[in-house]
Amino acid sequence: MIPLPKLHARTAGGRHDRSAADRTRPLTRAAQRGVTEQRRAPPPSAPSRGLSLVEVRGSQELDLLALSQQPSTASPGAAASPSRGPHLPPLASLPSAARELFLPPGFPESVTPDYLPYQLWSVPTHVTGHLSHALVTSSLLAAVGVSAGPATTVALSASIKWIVKDGVGALGRLIVGSRLNVEFDEDPRRWRLVAEALSTAGMGLEVATSLVPMYFLPLACAGKFCQALGKGMGKPVFRVIQTHFAVAANVGAVAAKEEVWEVVAQMAGLAASVAVLRALEATGNPDGVVTSWAAIQAVHVALRYQALRQLAFPTLSTKRAAMLAAADVARPAGQPLPGVAELNAREPPLSGPWDVRPRVRLGVGVAEAFGGSVPEAGVLEAYSEAYDREGYILVWRDRGAHVVLKEGYGQTDLLRAVWQAAWLDWRTSGGGENSAASEIVGSGSGGGGSGARDALPLLLASLAALEGGFDAFLDGCRQAGWQVGVVHMKAGRSRLRVGVADGPEARAQTGLRPNGVAAGGGPASRDGVSSLDV
Repeated sequence: MIPLPKLHARTAGGRHDRSAADRTRPLTRAAQRGVTEQRRAPPPSAPSRGLSLVEVRGSQELDLLALSQQPSTASPGAAASPSRGPHLPPLASLPSAARELFLPPGFPESVTPDYLPYQLWSVPTHVTGHLSHALVTSSLLAAVGVSAGPATTVALSASIKWIVKDGVGALGRLIVGSRLNVEFDEDPRRWRLVAEALSTAGMGLEVATSLVPMYFLPLACAGKFCQALGKGMGKPVFRVIQTHFAVAANVGAVAAKEEVWEVVAQMAGLAASVAVLRALEATGNPDGVVTSWAAIQAVHVALRYQALRQLAFPTLSTKRAAMLAAADVARPAGQPLPGVAELNAREPPLSGPWDVRPRVRLGVGVAEAFGGSVPEAGVLEAYSEAYDREGYILVWRDRGAHVVLKEGYGQTDLLRAVWQAAWLDWRTSGGGENSAASEIVGSGSGGGGSGARDALPLLLASLAALEGGFDAFLDGCRQAGWQVGVVHMKAGRSRLRVGVADGPEARAQTGLRPNGVAAGGGPASRDGVSSLDV
């Protein structure tokens, strides 16, 4: 058996554990700029036999140390404002009446810089959307034997919302609202594109009713259900985007002008729909509706994608935090971090958080973190001691970070875990060959058992790097225009309760220094900070 490293040597310089009076780290400069959390104080020293590790998931609690005695245990059930770049289109020639009609009061200072480019791309998006819906309506009417002329189509476009729309549509919205929530705040671009894909699939099914009218009912039901799912995703994302634009807390003004943009596009779309339908009627080819719809919908999706690419979110999601942390650990001294516009342009809109390096999973269970089984008690105690001052336990295996969150963790703990994962990813990928940590790079790929033991030296080196580099990372983010006080990261439901079971009055060690989070509770919202769980 490989001996466990001495865990009291927490830093690269070999400093031993400090006295109780010196253990609490001082507040960083983040405390003066919106991040008000203090670091977790180390627990009182206690013999290993008195350590208590309980995994909590909802109402279920699991004693990990007792479970670890069983072999091959299976898995249990005030932020800185974004920098304003020079990319705003010239508006000097725009008449004042048009400015008042389309733009919020105080433009451009009252909105984010990406507001106008997004709206300019959204107008043709809405136009093609109405064209697409008009062709779908024509196909549905033709499928049930109704004349599909332009006048009839426009007159009956409202009545086509029928049969199962209300029931099936409500079911789709219910599914979205009950299963998804934090995801929309974390990655609105991605989920808006998912919504667009679902809506396109739904309309495609409805258009297909004109080709196979004998299957009208199942196709219409399935199409309406897909569109309801897309609408259920699109509406929350739309609210997120509106709130993002309202940099002066003027959500009402932004929403009012959004209606103006949409109505103008709707009128243009209706006029274009009549013209296209007249042209299709003149050809006498009913199949032309299907091909015309496919072409127009393809243009519509491309325009939607371009509109979403104009957005530049200054808040930190899992993907953006991972990309920033990766840039931070690899950047030469004096090089700034990527700015808001630059990083948003590089962010892959269709990728999930796990597809961006460093790969991080937040809020996993202990068994999942260690590769499918709860490790032996000695490994659990060693990891618990190594992370005694953090709000999480990070296990590095398979080139990814699997993060077990402790009860009472805060948003800063999420960012620290991501930064530590970026450092580990950089070192295990060949970064910093002259560092002492490069000698143990190969030890970070195991899961439970001996692999977890072998990874401990590398993890201790990463914790030492975290102590020295995290505050500079936050400062670099602020200087680049990022709002480090607003974090939107989806975390799993599993939590770890760390305590000392040395008597009938066990002392829970899950409390943080005074920061608004009670011991044993979840993250709270403090001073505009959004710490989110699922």
